[in-house]
Amino acid sequence: MGDVFLDTNVLVSCIDTTRRHHAEAFELIGRVRRGELRAFISTQVIGEFYVSLTRSAGGVSPPLTPEEAGEEVRALINSRLFTVLPVDGDVIIRAVRLASSRGIRGVRFWDVVIVSTMLENGLSVLCTENEGDFGRFSDLVRVVGPEGWGSL
Repeated sequence: MGDVFLDTNVLVSCIDTTRRHHAEAFELIGRVRRGELRAFISTQVIGEFYVSLTRSAGGVSPPLTPEEAGEEVRALINSRLFTVLPVDGDVIIRAVRLASSRGIRGVRFWDVVIVSTMLENGLSVLCTENEGDFGRFSDLVRVVGPEGWGSL
């Protein structure tokens, strides 16, 4: 059984049937349900999931109400399908060092936090729809896009 870290967009695509990679995300989560993969997310990813469900641009269409999004978050956590990793002080310190060493600024810092969470927890495979956002970390983690999820 392989271990994978899931980016927020995988979770959103799994529940939003209108998204381009819905089928791949749904199958990936199905593999987690069947015990073929062990999936990890972080407290950051859960927060981003809520944001994606409630915003109008780049999220689900139409956006969910805060109450509906809250139900989705509770269902996500209560499913116990995913091990939820904390974004703690050690992760942030590692992220700040990594961002500094690579000249990363602004909102791209949140990608660094995901990579740092993975590294702090010994994970090396990241499933994301945004391979380009994580390409600068290919020396640290293996970034797998939707076309590669089936072969994990």
